[in-house]
Amino acid sequence: MSAGVERLVAYHREVLETRLAGLPILNPELEVEAVGFGKLAEHELGVLVTPWFINLVLLPGTDRWQDRAQGSRCNIELPGAKVDFTVSHDAELGTTLSAALFGTVTDFPDQAMAREVAAETLRLLLSEERAGDPGKQARVSRRQLLRSLGGLESQGRSEGK
Repeated sequence: MSAGVERLVAYHREVLETRLAGLPILNPELEVEAVGFGKLAEHELGVLVTPWFINLVLLPGTDRWQDRAQGSRCNIELPGAKVDFTVSHDAELGTTLSAALFGTVTDFPDQAMAREVAAETLRLLLSEERAGDPGKQARVSRRQLLRSLGGLESQGRSEGK
C-alpha cells in the first residue's frame, strides 16, 4: 500500500474514532478499508470503504487539481465510464478527488460484501468492454451491480444516455 493510501485510511480511521464514534449513521459491520488501489497514469485510483460511505477515490500524482475550488467537480473518463469527481483539499491529506458510490452503507451485511462491491465497481470502471454499440458508454446502476454480485442477474449492464 502506498504512503498516500495509508494516509487516507489512517485519516478516516481517526475520523471514525474521534468524530463519528457512536453515531447511528455508522454500520457496525463495516470498517475503514482501501480496496483495489492501483496506478492510473500518474495517479492512484481505488475505493474507500468506511462504516458511513463507500467512495471511489483518486489520489492525484500531480498538482493538476490543486488550484480547483473546494467542492468543485471534474469529469474524468475512465475506460469503462465517465465519472464526476468532487475535489477536496485537506491539510492532512492534500488534494483528493472522490465520487460517491454509496452515500449510506446501512444495507451492507458485512465487510466482505462491501469489499466485493468495491472490487467489482473498480473492475467495471476500468474495463474497456462496452455493451451493445462500441461507440456508447456502458453504464451500470447500483441496483444492477448488487444484483449481479448476488447472482440475480447475469447481465448487469445497461446503455448510457
